Amino acid sequence: MATATVRVKKGTTAEWIESRRVLDDGEMGLELTTDGHRIIRIGNGATEFMDLPVSFDIEEVREIKKGMDDNAKTYYEDMVKRGEEYIAEIKAMATTIELEDEATGIKYRMGLSGGTMYFEEMKKEDTVPDAGGDTEGGETGGSSEESGETENTGQEENE
Repeated sequence: MATATVRVKKGTTAEWIESRRVLDDGEMGLELTTDGHRIIRIGNGATEFMDLPVSFDIEEVREIKKGMDDNAKTYYEDMVKRGEEYIAEIKAMATTIELEDEATGIKYRMGLSGGTMYFEEMKKEDTVPDAGGDTEGGETGGSSEESGETENTGQEENE
């Protein structure tokens, strides 16, 4: 395998214009502009350096990269902000389900409020009055204290 040293011709924009140099086919030249850009052009063996198309402008690539970085940063910051807003909405939701134990007639309420899940036995004043009369055992209802022991649901009351 053969090795070769690549020597890049280098000059300022003014030097390239003055020299009117034609690069060999595949030969690279580096132009240093007054704005600080480093522009690479590749020769074709016939065209003057300044008339060759720009192959690579390092500063232009840096500008594109900076724009991409800024856009990505803005995008991700926006996604975080929207995620935090959604979490706040979910925490603010109050979802409640009311259940009744048919065997005891005890009513329970469970739900989400402020991001916390709760399960509680409803107090007598929280329940809708029974318009149907007596229960199976002849009682008219009441709180769990009046009804005696209830089946353990595995949940603790959270008030």
